[in-house]
Amino acid sequence: MNKQILLYNQKINSSQEMLDPFADTGAILQFVSEEKIPVAHFWNTNPTIILGLQDQRLSNLSGGLKLLEDENYIYYLRNSGGLSVVSDPDILNFTLFLSNKDNITIDEAYEKMHQIMQKAFSDKIETGIIEHSYCPGTFDLSIDGKKLAGISQRRSGDAVAIMAYISVTGNQKYRSQLMKDFYEISDYPISEKIGFPKIDVHCMENLDVLTGQDLTVELAQEKIIAALQDDGFSIDRENFNIVQKSAPYEEAYTKTFEDLVYKNKKLLGDNNDL
Repeated sequence: MNKQILLYNQKINSSQEMLDPFADTGAILQFVSEEKIPVAHFWNTNPTIILGLQDQRLSNLSGGLKLLEDENYIYYLRNSGGLSVVSDPDILNFTLFLSNKDNITIDEAYEKMHQIMQKAFSDKIETGIIEHSYCPGTFDLSIDGKKLAGISQRRSGDAVAIMAYISVTGNQKYRSQLMKDFYEISDYPISEKIGFPKIDVHCMENLDVLTGQDLTVELAQEKIIAALQDDGFSIDRENFNIVQKSAPYEEAYTKTFEDLVYKNKKLLGDNNDL
């Protein structure tokens, strides 16, 4: 594996840019698959709810979306994952793109992210589902039973993207209450086919609280970069533009972005600001 990693630090400032990170994910996957150069992608947003594909099946989704609007959150449907997650300026989204995916099993990819988080922040970080969190998953990251991050992955061609949303700081109780209210409104009458989460607002906490560290999103990002360096990667902070100028990236970005726009307009209507 190429041990030089290209760094992509992205800030989403407006609703017009909200689909960019997931369009980038598909495009970077294609680049890494063909060029065999790893990428570390960091991004965060204004207050946003990122809906998962299963959320399309909520019986009263329009009611839940009205709640999000009243709380001044923008929202959109991503093209991966099952359920909603929160993103805001105090949450760090991090994706590690690696090539030669056939040499990395699904569980090994999740464990890779677990090990990076342990190196960066605390060896007390464990994996295992936190059932009453929002977007619960088998490889939730937690300390003392309190979820601090969730992990997912995408595989395409010869590359894998291991994605984490990390609650670094901020008001995690509010985030959890917002998601609890969203699902209680949106899942009425209660679905008999899908077990949408019954959220306990006390089962998630921020990374800074759980580790006793004075953290910001920027500092958390630098700690992750240092962990990647400890893992043998050299960090290239200057040349991500070679990805964006490449044919694999450009072709995949256009296709993925158009697909995201189609999915969102179909679900949310043409009045959504895309």
